[in-house]
Amino acid sequence: MIAVAAPGYPLHFVPAGDLLGILPILIVGGGAVVVLVWDLIRPRGQEVWLAGLTGLFLLAALGTAIGQWVANSGPIVVFNGAYANDRFALFADFVVLITALAVVVLSPGYLRRRGLAEGEYYILLLASVAGMLVLDGALNLIVVFLGIELLSIPLYVLAGFARDDQRSQEGAMKYLLLGGFASGFLLYGMALLYGETGHTSLTAIHAFLLRDATAGHVDPMVLAAVGLLAVGLAFKVSAAPFHWWTPDVYQGSPAVVTTFMSVATKVAAFAVFLRLFSATLAPYRAEWTVPIAVVAIISMIYGNVVAVAQTSLKRLLAYSGIAQAGYIMIGVALGRPDGTQASLYYLAAYAFMNTGAFAVVTILSRRGEDCDRYSELAGLGRREPLLAGLMSLFMLSLAGFPLTVGFFGKFFLFSAAIHDGQLALAIWGILTSAVSLFYYLRVILKMYAPAADVGPVEEFEVASVSPEGTAVAAPTAVGPAVLVVALAGAGTIVLGIFPALIYTLLQGISVVHG
Repeated sequence: MIAVAAPGYPLHFVPAGDLLGILPILIVGGGAVVVLVWDLIRPRGQEVWLAGLTGLFLLAALGTAIGQWVANSGPIVVFNGAYANDRFALFADFVVLITALAVVVLSPGYLRRRGLAEGEYYILLLASVAGMLVLDGALNLIVVFLGIELLSIPLYVLAGFARDDQRSQEGAMKYLLLGGFASGFLLYGMALLYGETGHTSLTAIHAFLLRDATAGHVDPMVLAAVGLLAVGLAFKVSAAPFHWWTPDVYQGSPAVVTTFMSVATKVAAFAVFLRLFSATLAPYRAEWTVPIAVVAIISMIYGNVVAVAQTSLKRLLAYSGIAQAGYIMIGVALGRPDGTQASLYYLAAYAFMNTGAFAVVTILSRRGEDCDRYSELAGLGRREPLLAGLMSLFMLSLAGFPLTVGFFGKFFLFSAAIHDGQLALAIWGILTSAVSLFYYLRVILKMYAPAADVGPVEEFEVASVSPEGTAVAAPTAVGPAVLVVALAGAGTIVLGIFPALIYTLLQGISVVHG
């Protein structure tokens, strides 16, 4: 137990059970401090040790979360109801921590090639992960806001980590300004909800709204608060029409940062989205179901249609991410356990698909810039058949082809929508998935097309010189980064054939009403 005191308050002790309930957060947060100190005293040129140390703390947090899953079958609420260490939060923790581990493995080689090998990167990454873990189990409006800000502020810096890249600086500035604007919406919504209910605890707010709904009273100020909360969270998950930052930030950020941002941020933001709307605000479900469904449909249509016109690979994946957010929001709009479970399954599936796709982009990135043009993919099937095959698998899975995890992710969401009577959501999801085939298949066709003129030799890392005197590019598929791609590919296939491996875990998950 730890003794704490504040001015005007007597000394008291934090119960050991509360500290154990947030142990993964403590490990990751403490890891950020340790990495910060080690970065100050380490010899120059040993950045890889920072990656190893970061990975160890993430592994320790993941092992702790797995132990809590096994030991605690029911919901565990700590810190006077401010945080839930339930299986809903732990499942989201798994996805966030595994994604962060994959990014750490990808980072050393990429940062070295881009000239960005600085210790601050790993410190900011751990700080952002800590914010995500806070958000996964937050049961209090104040904790929700603290989690979102702890998640976001390091990401603003990471988005602009390539200090000599104008696009990176532009993307970071847009992310900062629009992120602050969205936080304002979120905070104002929380203030209205607190003002009307007199509580910041999500459990107490749920009880207050339930009494209102039972009496047949609908409070317009609560509706305004719900709308503002929805806008703030829709920004974080990149749902249209609150997505304007996404393409520029994804394109400008270093590829490893985009990998982390595109998956882990979505998981944490959707965790609090589902907890708020499926549990806390459930008594007002009739009022917010249609607006959330409309946002889901707009995201699916806009993301898929605009992605067709993209010539940048990272922008294509950004608009694809907007569409994927629309699919996941189907589960939010349903507001029922089957919708929540389907959304969680899709978030896990999305982690495999998108992490794998961006990992390929990371591996293909060369000195000075990321792999961002379709022309850079030409001939990849001949040069790097393993990478091309795995990238094709990720594209097919994102499109929802059978025998991939993406197929079952969409199947569970659309089935839940049909079962709940929301046929329009399922129809729009199926139609927009058909549209997505065009741009996903175009990436595959580009990789297996004949290689075009690749430009000056100095853009590539030269491995050897052919007998004709022409330089031969070094193989890109080397090192631990390929292991990340291979594991993501294995997960995409295995979970596409045996979806019950994850879905059976989700059957016992219930969102704490709070």
